[in-house]
Amino acid sequence: MVWVLVPALGAQTAVGDSSPMSAQAFFESFLSALNQRDWEKFRGTFADDITVMFDHPGPPIRQDGRTAVEALFRFIFPPPGATPRALPPPVQPFNLKVQDLGEAAVISFHFKDENLVVRRTLVARRTPAGWRVVHIHGSSAQAPTP
Repeated sequence: MVWVLVPALGAQTAVGDSSPMSAQAFFESFLSALNQRDWEKFRGTFADDITVMFDHPGPPIRQDGRTAVEALFRFIFPPPGATPRALPPPVQPFNLKVQDLGEAAVISFHFKDENLVVRRTLVARRTPAGWRVVHIHGSSAQAPTP
């Protein structure tokens, strides 16, 4: 299950800006942490009450809460204290749509993986500490043949 780029995840503002971080900038931070396999930054994007519907080959039922979600995502990150020997190809989203609803945001996108079009939707909540992911839904479909 695989899932570029604002530093300082959890920062309250976008780089060079005194306004709150936008949902778009938050997503870029989330994706950067994933692509760089930076476990602490990546897990820092999660709300404690996060839920995830993992895509195949993940479990067929929703995973509820930080502990369950982190246990499954941990498989695609290097062991604690280790750096990845070689990073997998980065997730390069296309057809990205960020719908900032004020206190929540819906972020949906696609990326290619072999002969699949992979679909992801994230729901994030604005908190005093910044945006946090409360839900991720993953699904895939066969890529159309050219």
